[in-house]
Amino acid sequence: MEIQLKKVHTTKDLTISAIVLAAGIGLYFVNAGLGITIAVCGLLMLLLYKGGYKREGDSIVLRKKALDVAHSCRDSLKGYLEGKDVEPVVEASMNGGVLRLEAYYNAEAAVAYVQLFDFSNYTYEPATELVELRGPRAEALIAKL
Repeated sequence: MEIQLKKVHTTKDLTISAIVLAAGIGLYFVNAGLGITIAVCGLLMLLLYKGGYKREGDSIVLRKKALDVAHSCRDSLKGYLEGKDVEPVVEASMNGGVLRLEAYYNAEAAVAYVQLFDFSNYTYEPATELVELRGPRAEALIAKL
């Protein structure tokens, strides 16, 4: 079964959007054109600005982090994501990474969804599927991010 993630609003997103909307309404009484412009931006943010992710059928809100990783970390990361008992090594590449690690995670719930990509032919090609990690395995990887 393929893991599907969808973008959702977080509390932070809704708060920022509400503040921008309120600022636009307040500015309307000072300068109508500017107030309307800021209020419309606030409404658009309220509708479109989504910074969190959720797995379909799950209620845990996840954050996304994408890293360019040194090629020397490939074997340990791929083995860790395949379920082998190895310690994951995550080292940032100084010369621009040749691997990309995308992680959707929630540290409090100890849940992570991770995928590794190889850089080939000027595109990122999946090296692994999107893998679900829970408990101590997720915590170990989240700590390295």
